[in-house]
Amino acid sequence: MPPSPKDLARLAYKYETLAELRRARAAGASIPPKAIFKALADEFPGALNELDMLPLEIIDERAAALGRAARGGGGEPWMEWLLAYHALMRAALRVKLRLARARVVSDARAQSLAADASAIAGTPVDAELVRAIARPPAGRITPLVYARLGRTFGVAPNEIADALFPRRRALRRPP
Repeated sequence: MPPSPKDLARLAYKYETLAELRRARAAGASIPPKAIFKALADEFPGALNELDMLPLEIIDERAAALGRAARGGGGEPWMEWLLAYHALMRAALRVKLRLARARVVSDARAQSLAADASAIAGTPVDAELVRAIARPPAGRITPLVYARLGRTFGVAPNEIADALFPRRRALRRPP
């Protein structure tokens, strides 16, 4: 199902906010209150990484493209991927927090955590993902999120990751 205009407008807002923060930083303005960064990170996990890593031109381009799409213009695959990334990462972070240091999760606990994360993040989470989060590869949940997105969209996880975080792709290039 394609993203709703409201969801696209929220993503546009995120990029407009990132652009404002970046421009303020470049102008030497004082650092905004932590609550602003926390609100961004809570709603859009990964946004602070974008603030630090994405060139301002890409931030502006994304804000404009999302604004057009929210007003009925054509959407692009990365928009749906990004909405799904934020939702799934919110769910994964919630599960991780609720698991604390548990490495083994009972079926009942996995089902309960999956239902809770699904309700909070607005995206389906199953017990399989909960168990994977309890024992993520190399201790990182991000690869789990990309793998799940890849299965959902039928696209290679690295393709999604590179589209969402293009600076990541540039950093992986051999010298």
